[in-house]
Amino acid sequence: MTLTDAGYRQRRQHLVARLHTTGHLTSPTVAGAFASVPRHPFAPAVYDVNSHGQVGDVLHATRPEHQDAYLAAVYGDEAIVTQISTDGRPTSSSTQPGVMAVMLEALDLHPGMTVLEIGTGTGYNAALLAHLLGDHAVTSIDIDPHLVATAATALDHAGYRPTVVTADGLAGYPQRAPYDRLIATCSVRRVPAAWLRHTTPGGLLLANLSYGVVPLRIDNNGAGHGRFLPQVAAFIEARPADGPVGPTVADMVSLCMGGTGTTSPGNPRDVALFTDPHGEFWWRLAEPSIYQCTLLPDGEEVHCLVDADTGSWARIHTQGPTVTVAQSGPRQIWHAVTTACRRWDSAGRPTHDHLGLTIDCDGTHTIWIDTPDGPHTWTLDDSR
Repeated sequence: MTLTDAGYRQRRQHLVARLHTTGHLTSPTVAGAFASVPRHPFAPAVYDVNSHGQVGDVLHATRPEHQDAYLAAVYGDEAIVTQISTDGRPTSSSTQPGVMAVMLEALDLHPGMTVLEIGTGTGYNAALLAHLLGDHAVTSIDIDPHLVATAATALDHAGYRPTVVTADGLAGYPQRAPYDRLIATCSVRRVPAAWLRHTTPGGLLLANLSYGVVPLRIDNNGAGHGRFLPQVAAFIEARPADGPVGPTVADMVSLCMGGTGTTSPGNPRDVALFTDPHGEFWWRLAEPSIYQCTLLPDGEEVHCLVDADTGSWARIHTQGPTVTVAQSGPRQIWHAVTTACRRWDSAGRPTHDHLGLTIDCDGTHTIWIDTPDGPHTWTLDDSR
């Protein structure tokens, strides 16, 4: 059975209604874009991902036996994986619509503005931007030429023709700069200086660090200031033109479980801080090169941490009240993580939406709680 245009339109309306109900969508203008722009042409095949984040089979729009699961994925309020690498790493996805709605509203778009999107992906978000501002106002870039070609074709078929180019998003796109708005649909360890330079004074830059989205208002000196949004979001990390990328879960498990390292007793309180969602947000801001996964054998809990830059690893084994830490490599990364967690604890365990970020003209990233001139500020180490 093939869904008619009316059927797809009804799916879009249901999605808009759901986003209104959850509070992710409040702007009539942005709601109109979601109601008008179809999502399925930009994701004709999606990967079935289970609740543990494991990638399964491909769901095809053209396969009748897949249609119910496919439509539920594409028109549900969930991120959908649309491309994976040969080692099983997701390399492209369509962002959760609720997150997209929050970010588009946070951009505060108005007619006559120009916008640069970092991370074209499927092209769906570029279509929403083009619907809101017009084709001429939108530039979207991605490092993957296959994604760019596929997205450009899907955009054209859907009736949208923004500028879509293959380029390293971490370097911005100076050819059409400056932009009134810049939105990144990929995560970064630190906000590249080029993004601030390419945004007009008074403009807005939306970036994703750790699990948070922060809108940065650019001042006349080229610095950016803003507070993290309440919405939590996890994006695929930006792929650099060169340099290291994060390890896969299989890489982390192999390194941490296969090594011996130096073993010592651990502190259960440190583990509690480390696993608290708000504590995790904090330490991932402080230590963005450290990646983590958790294994749950019977009656036990094992956390595997790997520093992508140095190859250092740590294995935190919890069984009842007993914690054992094994680690190896040039960095004592469990010490680095627990230091960040204890700092968060000492600051009163603020939730992520109490945190703000200032980026000075020299690229220094400073985290603050509630206000930039308050008593709690920390400079994020960008030396690694």
